[in-house]
Amino acid sequence: MTFLQSSLLYALPLILLPIVIHLVNQNRYRTVQWAATMFLLQARRMAKGMARLKYFLILLARMLAIAGLIFAVSRPMAGGWLGVAGGGAPELSIVILDRSASMELRHPITGASRRETALQKISGMFRDLGRNTRTVVFDSVSGERYDFDSGQSLQELPETSATATAADFPALLQSVSEYIKANQAGRTDIWICSDLQQTSWQPGSGRWTSVREELSGREGVRLYLLLYRDQAPENLAVSVSNVHRRETAGGAELVMDIRVTRNAATETPLRVPLTLVINGARSTVDVELRGQALQMTGYAIPLDRESVQGWGRIELPSDSNPADNSWQFVYAEAPVYRTVIVSDDAETTRLLQLAAGTPFDRTLRYETEVVSAAQAESIEWNRAALILWQAPLPAGALATQLTAFTNRGGCVLFFPPETPDETTLFGLRWGTWQDPKEADQFSVSGWRTDSGLLANTLNGAPLPLGALSVFRCCELTGEGTELAQLAGGPPLLKKADTDHGAAWFCTTLPLGTYSSLVSNGIPFYVMIQRALAQGAGALGNARQWTAAAGTLPESSAWTALDEKSGEVLPSLRSLNGGLWKSSDLLAAINRPLEEDNVETVSDDNLNQLFSGLNYTVIDDQAGAVGSLASEVWRMFLIAMIVALMAEAILCVPQ
Repeated sequence: MTFLQSSLLYALPLILLPIVIHLVNQNRYRTVQWAATMFLLQARRMAKGMARLKYFLILLARMLAIAGLIFAVSRPMAGGWLGVAGGGAPELSIVILDRSASMELRHPITGASRRETALQKISGMFRDLGRNTRTVVFDSVSGERYDFDSGQSLQELPETSATATAADFPALLQSVSEYIKANQAGRTDIWICSDLQQTSWQPGSGRWTSVREELSGREGVRLYLLLYRDQAPENLAVSVSNVHRRETAGGAELVMDIRVTRNAATETPLRVPLTLVINGARSTVDVELRGQALQMTGYAIPLDRESVQGWGRIELPSDSNPADNSWQFVYAEAPVYRTVIVSDDAETTRLLQLAAGTPFDRTLRYETEVVSAAQAESIEWNRAALILWQAPLPAGALATQLTAFTNRGGCVLFFPPETPDETTLFGLRWGTWQDPKEADQFSVSGWRTDSGLLANTLNGAPLPLGALSVFRCCELTGEGTELAQLAGGPPLLKKADTDHGAAWFCTTLPLGTYSSLVSNGIPFYVMIQRALAQGAGALGNARQWTAAAGTLPESSAWTALDEKSGEVLPSLRSLNGGLWKSSDLLAAINRPLEEDNVETVSDDNLNQLFSGLNYTVIDDQAGAVGSLASEVWRMFLIAMIVALMAEAILCVPQ
């Protein structure tokens, strides 16, 4: 419980006033022994104990009446979180609002989303408390900080609007802890509004250790987790991949893989009408969904031969989450799937070339090029989709070129060199080679199956990584996202933090003396082909991009291809799904696929993440109308009235 007029609580010592009056009256007259009354006092001695108890109760009722009046005029506030929030207003209030696509799950009756409900609760709480507290919001999209004078303005700002992006909570909390440290803030309340989606919280990330250490070392930091873990089993999501145009005997066709998923784990068949929009022309096809996923591989749509490039969209009927009901795509002449291999080892080069040059789709063109580490500066960066780098990490101008390559959407997969050095790139550095200590090999203890290079196949089956053996691996230090972990060793595969594109680090080699990557070739081939396909998406005239800050470069130069995209504010174009054109270049922006994952962080994992910190969990639901805090002064007035009535009854002569 907290009080809006907490200064009035200094009047609480007034509850002792009835006792003071009693003592004053007791010593008001001098006691004189009178023999005539001594017999009367002795006669009443039997009833003295009850009289004293009655008088004590009268004093207590008067004290409670005064206390009730003081508490009532102090305007007490109560709520699910206020029981531990005493101590007055904080010096700084920080709000971390999850704006990811999964936060757009809506209440079936009110239509309010998780994000909208959280904003309403936080804004209402600041308004009701009436605190003149500095408020700072950290954007889950860009990680940038915004200062606000009033919590009431949160709902009206573009920085709190809906997006189709993902969130990175370890990075967000790192930024928050650094901000608190830099500003030497005193009492600080951190409000985290999220659906606790596992892909956004990344409980296995090593960055949580530094977050805990930094926040636990600050006095007066309290965290309040406003969580939305309610699910909608009937919600459906659609996604499209491998979109390309190909020539046929009768003209041309658009080929794609369509995937429809639902939250419910049920085998009950469900008829789903899919709406296909191709260059503005709409058609509908009914499909049957059995289980949790429907995969339509190589689905072909006839095109005119003259339709060399264009755009389209797959739409689902409206349901609980509108953010995952559509998927945009563009098409043009398919780019060359070109891989550049940088290595000085002939056998490693041969194996990498075999995996990258074996076509996954024979209607596409594949090319591979091999260069030595000394010739890496001659790479034609604007033609490459994927760089396979098995050499010491570059530095200087070559490192700058490689960073620029990923910034324009290219992908690079690093393998450790025979002799690692101390060069750091993308925040990661190779260490020393390790051999198993207690067994003949390292085994894979776990890997991410929801997204990334090692995700489950299109039909939902996991890759056979459990059968993979690693005989030697290289240490890897630095921050990133672990995609696969070796038991008793470093991560097998780690994704670096990049602004665009992607950079992965694999800690072993495909050689037989290092691992069974080649003999157990499915994960190795799939990993290479997925990295190549992602890199190829940044080539050609048709680009498939993921919604994130800065995805659409120079957004003013782009025009909308359809009416729906044209309704998006210019500042939000990179953050929401849309179809865009700039000169001959077409671009489709969609949500990250990991946003379709409904798995949340467990309570045990949550306790581990915030171990040693002062935090409170507040479970809420989308569309819930209750407030976080409300005034309860009426309760104290009622208590005062009851106390006065009790005092009056006790004062009635018997």
